[in-house]
Amino acid sequence: MFTILIIIHVLVCIALVISVLMQSSKGGGLGGAFGGGGSDTLFGGQGASSFLQKTTKVLGISFMVLAILMALTSKTIKTAERGGKISEEIQKMSDESSESEEPASLPEGFEILPEPSEKE
Repeated sequence: MFTILIIIHVLVCIALVISVLMQSSKGGGLGGAFGGGGSDTLFGGQGASSFLQKTTKVLGISFMVLAILMALTSKTIKTAERGGKISEEIQKMSDESSESEEPASLPEGFEILPEPSEKE
């Protein structure tokens, strides 16, 4: 599932870059290099610009949706992998702690001081 999302995301990224570069700007854009003047007759007067704007909008939205889906899928995969390892570690630690119920001893030279009594 994650691999399919990555492949679709890369294809959308490439299409989005091409769509943005094909739009004509004040400087003519990259659309003029590929015969942008002739493409206006195919789509009509404003047809090419509105078509490219709609395409860019759709590709931009799909880019964001795919990015969110990949983030959620990645988080689920990582959590599932870590969840098993963490629960195993917790089980090992609880087994080890239940076997040794004797309190820890202090290193040499240290002693337990009595708690001071609180006077009000």
